[in-house]
Amino acid sequence: MLSDETRTDAFTDFVSEVESKLRRALTGALGADLGREAVAEALAYGWEHWGRVSVMDNPAGYLYRVGVNHGRNARRR
Repeated sequence: MLSDETRTDAFTDFVSEVESKLRRALTGALGADLGREAVAEALAYGWEHWGRVSVMDNPAGYLYRVGVNHGRNARRR
């Protein structure tokens, strides 16, 4: 099992690498306001489930889908 510091460092490196791409993709798909909210929700989900997300073949793509689903649900409300 990873130490908390190692886990935090790995997630921080991941966010540094993919956050801007994820933000551009989600704001393009959902609009500026909802897209920014979706990015925050996707990254929060990624942190909460980092043990599972980190070993995926395409964690950024998975979090994109998390964000899109959040956006769809938010539009329904």
